[in-house]
Amino acid sequence: MDEGLEVFFEQYGQAYSALDANAVSSMFALPFMTIHQGQGTVWETMDLLLPATASLLGWFEQQGFLSASYTIKDVLCISPDFASVNLIWSVTRLDMAAWQYGTCYHVKRGAGGWRIYGVVQFDTVPELEEGVEAAIKLRHSLHSNL
Repeated sequence: MDEGLEVFFEQYGQAYSALDANAVSSMFALPFMTIHQGQGTVWETMDLLLPATASLLGWFEQQGFLSASYTIKDVLCISPDFASVNLIWSVTRLDMAAWQYGTCYHVKRGAGGWRIYGVVQFDTVPELEEGVEAAIKLRHSLHSNL
């Protein structure tokens, strides 16, 4: 795997583990797309993406989130500037069972380095569904108010 891509995911994992919405969102390319439960959602501006990211991370915090770590399961290098990276996350929570789930990140390299332009949530736990749904609903409500 590309060394710069490894460093990128280390930084992403640290931002996610810190529940830092600004740092996490800064690692996304625009437009940014998620696919969750077969539904695609596109965020075209940071004004829409940042509040949705903050909402999701806030929901994680309410669920007793303590920290997250990942294992790289697969990497598909499409070209020197595009890749798909499949991570298995393990989230520790306060006085609760850990979450383990898989997420596939579609990344591209540009002048600013690697950025995530798409996320496919393919393996989730029931509690996680609520937080993702809340973030998507927030995106739709923000978009309709513009």
